[in-house]
Amino acid sequence: MSGTSPEPTLRGRDDEIGRLGAALDRAVAGRLSVVMVEGEAGIGKTRLLAHALQTACDRGFQVATAKAEEMERNRPFGVIAAALGCARGAADERRAAIAELISGHDGRDRAAPTVSSDPGLQFRVVDALCDLVESVAIERPLVLALDDLQWADPSSLVTLGALARTGLGLPVTLVCCRRPFPRPPALLRLLESLGGMERLELRQLHEHDVREVVTELVGATPGPGLLAVVAGAAGNPLFVTELLKAITQEGSLRRTDGHADVTGASLAPSLQLTILGRLSSLPDEAIQVLRGGSLLGSAFSITELATVLARPVSELMPAVEAVIASGVLGEEGVQLRFRHDLLREAIYADMPSSLRLALHREAATRLADAGSPTTRVADQFARGATHGDPEAVDWLIRAAREAESTSPETTAELLEQAAGLMEPTDARLDLLEVERADSLMMAGRVTEAIATCESLVERGHRTEADAPARLRLGAALMVNGRPADALRALDPVTRSAAGSEELRALGLSEACFASLWLGDFDGAQASAELAQSLAERCGAHRAATAALATRSVVACMRGQLSEAVTLNDEAVARADRSPGRAGHAFPVHATRGWILMERDEHDAAVRALTTGRQLCEELGVRWPLATYQAYLAVELFVVGQWDDAVAELEAGIALAEETGVTYAVKPSHSARAVIRLYRNDLPGARRAIRDAETFADRGSRLFDYRVLLAQALLLEAEGDVPRAYRALADRWRLCRSVGMAIDYPAVGPDLVRLARATGNADLAAEVADAVAAVAERNDVPSITGAALRCRALLSDDLDAAREAADAYARGRRVLEEALSCEDAARLAAREGDPGLARELMERAGDIFERLDASRGILRVDAGLRSLGVRRGRRGARQRPQQGWESLTPTESTVAQLVAEGLSNPQIAERLFVSRRTVQTHVAHIFTKLDITARAQLAALVTAHQHA
Repeated sequence: MSGTSPEPTLRGRDDEIGRLGAALDRAVAGRLSVVMVEGEAGIGKTRLLAHALQTACDRGFQVATAKAEEMERNRPFGVIAAALGCARGAADERRAAIAELISGHDGRDRAAPTVSSDPGLQFRVVDALCDLVESVAIERPLVLALDDLQWADPSSLVTLGALARTGLGLPVTLVCCRRPFPRPPALLRLLESLGGMERLELRQLHEHDVREVVTELVGATPGPGLLAVVAGAAGNPLFVTELLKAITQEGSLRRTDGHADVTGASLAPSLQLTILGRLSSLPDEAIQVLRGGSLLGSAFSITELATVLARPVSELMPAVEAVIASGVLGEEGVQLRFRHDLLREAIYADMPSSLRLALHREAATRLADAGSPTTRVADQFARGATHGDPEAVDWLIRAAREAESTSPETTAELLEQAAGLMEPTDARLDLLEVERADSLMMAGRVTEAIATCESLVERGHRTEADAPARLRLGAALMVNGRPADALRALDPVTRSAAGSEELRALGLSEACFASLWLGDFDGAQASAELAQSLAERCGAHRAATAALATRSVVACMRGQLSEAVTLNDEAVARADRSPGRAGHAFPVHATRGWILMERDEHDAAVRALTTGRQLCEELGVRWPLATYQAYLAVELFVVGQWDDAVAELEAGIALAEETGVTYAVKPSHSARAVIRLYRNDLPGARRAIRDAETFADRGSRLFDYRVLLAQALLLEAEGDVPRAYRALADRWRLCRSVGMAIDYPAVGPDLVRLARATGNADLAAEVADAVAAVAERNDVPSITGAALRCRALLSDDLDAAREAADAYARGRRVLEEALSCEDAARLAAREGDPGLARELMERAGDIFERLDASRGILRVDAGLRSLGVRRGRRGARQRPQQGWESLTPTESTVAQLVAEGLSNPQIAERLFVSRRTVQTHVAHIFTKLDITARAQLAALVTAHQHA
C-alpha cells in the first residue's frame, strides 16, 4: 500500500445511501429536503457525501459543494459562497455581483464600515444567495452540499437556515456533514430551526465490513493477527486505512498463499501515533512543511506557507513534492489540502503547546507584514495569544469591524474573543461589550443583546460606557415589546444634563417612543420636543427624525390628524436630508403609513409603507421590516382585501417571531382574529386573540383596542353580551383617561350598540358625543361614518345609518360599510319600508360575499328571511377549503406565474409584494391543492387551463 493508494470501496453504508437517494427522489419530485450527516472524524462522512454527489451527477442534478475550514470560521459567507461559485472572477455576472457585495468591505482598499454606513449588508447577501439558489434550482434539480459544517462561518449558517425556511416546493436537496463536536452557538441555532431535517448518524463499521475493507486494501484474506490489530480501530474506516499503511510501511505485513497476517504486532496504537509513525520516514524538510501547513488549517496556498516559514517557494518545492507523494497533502486548485483533517490534527497536536503558541504568533506577524486578509491574521494572533495580549486584541477588533456589515454574527464572535483576552482593567472593555450588543441586535439576536447590556449595566463599569450601554439596552427592550423596561433603562441617560448632548438626544428619542407605546402622550410629547431641540443643536439626525415622527404619532393618537401629517412630512424630509439617509434608521415611513391609513388615504399609505420597506432593504436596516409588513397587512384588511391580507399577516407575524421585533405585532393578530370570526372560525379567532394578548401583557397600550374589540366581538358571537360590553367599556375608560381619541371611532359604534343592549344608555350617549367631537376636528370619511353610526345606534336614526354606510364607503372601510347597511336595514324594516330594508341587506350581503365572511352572510340571509325575501346567490357563499376553486384570486395569479417558471423574487417584483408574502401564498396553494412541488403545480395549472 503506497501513500497515494486509492480509497477503498464504500462499505457498510447501504441504509444511509438509500436514505440519501430518497432525498434526491424528493428533489426530482420538486420537494426540498434537508439531510444532516453526523459522525466522528474519520467515520466516512466525506466518502458518503462524495458517493451521494456522484449519484446526483449521474441523475442529472446540478451539484454545488464546498468544505468549511477551521481557520476560516470568521470569513463571512465563506463556505456557502464557495459552494455556489460566488467569486469576483466568476463568469456569471450574478455570482460575481454577490461576491463583490460580500467582499466589498474587506478593509484592504477602503475604510471599514460602521453600523450607520451599511448596518445590514448580511441580509442583502442572504437574500441574494437564496434568490440564486431558487433561480438555479428552477432550471434543474440542485444538490447543495456543505462538509465539516462544525467549522462553517455564522453567515453561511444563517443562509442555510433561510434556504431551509424559504425553499418550499423547490427541487433542492441540502446535505450537510458535521462532527458531533464542536457545537458553536450559530450551529446550535441552525439545528434548532431545522424542524424537518433528516438526521443520519454514521456509526462504526461492522466486523464483516471491516474485514472486506482490509481484504481490498491488502489484496489478500486477512489472518487472525491482522484482524486483531485492526479491531483496535473500532470500526473507523480512516483509522483502519492508516493502520494498514503503517503496518505495510514498517514491513510487518506478511502475505502467503492469498492470506495476509502480521508478524510481531501487538495492540493497535492510537490513531495519532499511527499517523506520526507513518510520517517518520519523511525527510525533515517535509515534516517542517507539514507543521507549517498545520498552523494554517486544512487548506492553504503555497504562498502562505512560504510566508509563514520565511522561505522562498523555490526552496520548498522538494519538500512539498515529498509530502504530496506520501498522500498526506493533495492539490486542490491553487491550494494544498490535508487529505483528512485528522492528519492535520495529529501533526499539529504533536508540537508542544508552547511551541504552537509561538509559531502562531510568528505566523501572524509574517502574514500581517505580507498584507494578508485581516481575518487570517487575526485568527493566527488569537491562536497564539495569551491573556492580556494587546496586539491580538487589536487585530481581533479590526477583523470584527471589517466583518460587521456583511456578518454581524461573525463580528459578535470576534468581539467576544477580543473581550476574553482583555485585562479587566482595559479601558476599552466595556465599550467593546456595547459594540458587541450592537452586532447582536443587527444579527437579530435581540434577547442576547438585552442580556449583554443588562450584564454590563448591573456590574461595575466605566462611566463612559454607561450611556451607550443604556441606549442599546433601551432600544433592544423597545423593539422586543417592553417599553416600560426600556424607559427604566434609559432614565439615567435622559435625566443627565452633564454628558454628551448627542447621547442624551438619542436617549430621549428612544424614551419618547417608549412613552408613546405606554399611552403616556404628555410624557412622549415632552421628551420628543426636548430630544428634537438637542438633536438639532448637535446634528443627531436619527434622534431628530425619531422625535418628529413620535410627535406626529402623538398628534394622531390625540385625534389631530392634520397636525400629525404636517409633523410627519417634516420628519420624512429631515430623514431624506440626513447624511447617508441616517435618519431612516428610524422607521419614519411606518408612522407615516399608519397616519395616512387613519385618514383614509389608503393609496398614499401603501406608497409610504412600500417606500419604507424598500429603504430598509437598501440601507440594510432589518428590524423595522416586520413593522412594515404588519402595517401593509392591516391596510389590506381595512380596505377589504382579506384573502391577500391573510397571506401578508402570516408573513409579517413569522418575520416578527424570527427577528424578535414584536412591538407592533398586536394589530396583525387582532386582524387575523376578526377575519376568522367573520369567516365563522371561532376557535381560530380565539387562538389569534390569545396570541395578541401575549404581546399585550408586556406593558404596551397602543393597539390594545384592536385586541379588545376582537375579544368583545368573539364573546358576543359566543352569546356572552355582558362580558363583551365590559371588555369594551374598560377599554373606553382607558382611552378617555389618556386621551387616545383616535381609538374612539374604532371602538365607539360597537360599544354604543353593546351599551344599549345591556341597558347602559348613559355610556352610550357619552361615547356617541366623544366620537362626534373627533369627527368635527377631522374631515375623514370613516371617522364621519363612525360618528353617524353611533348616532344611528343611539337614536335609531335611519338617515344617520344610511349616511354612515355611504361615508364608510367613501373611506373604503368595507366591513364597517356592510355593518352600517345592516343597521339601516333593520331600522328601515322597523319603520315599515321593506323595499329599502331589502336593498340595504342585499348591499351588505354583497360585501360579505366579497369578504368570504360566511358569518355575515348567514346573518344577512336571516334578516332577509324575516322580511319574507330569499336572497339570490350572486357569488360563492363560502369558498371551498380544497381544490382549484379554493384558491383566492391572488393565489391563482401566483400559481400561474409559478407555472410560467418565475421564481419567488420575480413574482414578488411582478406583484409588488414581499418575498415572504409570495412564500406564504405558495404554501397556501400547496396545502389547498395537496401538492408538494412547483412542477406538480405547473402541471395542474396546464390541466386546469385545458379544462
